[in-house]
Amino acid sequence: MTEQFQLTVEIRSVNHRFLEVSTKFPKEWVEAEIHTKKLLSSLLSRGKLDVFVHVKQNEQQAPKIKVNLPTLLAYKEAREEVNSILPLTKEWSMQEILAISDALIVESAETPNEVILQAVNIAVDEAAQSLISMREREGQQLYEVVKGFRAELMQHIEDIRQVSSQAVDKYRQKLLQRLQEFTTSEVIEDRLLTEIAVFAERVDIAEELDRLTSHFEQLAETLNETGPIGRKLDFLSQEIHREINTIGSKNQSSVASIAVVQAKSTLEKLREQVQNIE
Repeated sequence: MTEQFQLTVEIRSVNHRFLEVSTKFPKEWVEAEIHTKKLLSSLLSRGKLDVFVHVKQNEQQAPKIKVNLPTLLAYKEAREEVNSILPLTKEWSMQEILAISDALIVESAETPNEVILQAVNIAVDEAAQSLISMREREGQQLYEVVKGFRAELMQHIEDIRQVSSQAVDKYRQKLLQRLQEFTTSEVIEDRLLTEIAVFAERVDIAEELDRLTSHFEQLAETLNETGPIGRKLDFLSQEIHREINTIGSKNQSSVASIAVVQAKSTLEKLREQVQNIE
C-alpha cells in the first residue's frame, strides 16, 4: 500500500518444463512489468505463471485546477473579432468559458515511478514467496510418493533377479529331455553345452540389473539434493525404462513377465509425478 493506491499481486502457477511468465499490468506500468519478470526469473526456474496486478486508488486530495490563459486569450481575441463584425449583446458567462476545450487544466498528483517499482517489488516478492512455500509443501508430498514408487520398483526388479538365475537351469532340463528323444548319450553333452551357452548369453540380464541398481541409488541421492531436480529425475526414469524394456525382451519366465509389467506400471506412475517436480 502507498499513499496513492493499494496494490494486490496474484500469481497462478501450473506445471511447465520451463519458466513462462505472463503478466497483466496497468498499461502505464511498463517498467514495473519488466522488473516483475526479471524478479520471478531469479526466484523460480520452471512453471507457467500468470501474474495479475490489481490496483485500487486511495481517496485523493482535491485536484489542482489551473486556468489555461493562452487558450482563453486566443478565444477572447476571436470573440472580439466576431464582435467587431456582428456585435454581441451578451457578456461572457462561466458556462461559455467552461465549454471552451482545455480552458481549465486539471492536474492530478502523479505517483513517482520509484514508488511504483518499490510497491510492485514488495508485492511480487511476497506473492512469489507464498508460491515457493506452497511448492515446497507439495514437493515434500511428492518426495514421499516418488520414494514409495522407487521402493516398489526395486521390489519388482528383485523378483526378476530371483527367477533370472533359474531360467538357464529350466532351459537345460527342457533341452536335455528333447535331445534324449533324438540322439545318443555320447553326443548329448557337447550339444547340450553349446545350446546352453548360446541361450545363457541371450537371456543374461546381469548388466541390466547392475545398471538398474545404480539408477536406483542415483534416484535416492537426487531426491535428497537441494535445488531443481526435475530434469535429472526425468532422465533417470528414462534410463530405468530402457533397462526394464531390455529385460522384458530377454525374459524367458512367466513370473518375470509379470514383474516386468508391474515394474512398467509403477515406473509410469513415477514418471507422471516427476513431471510435477521442479
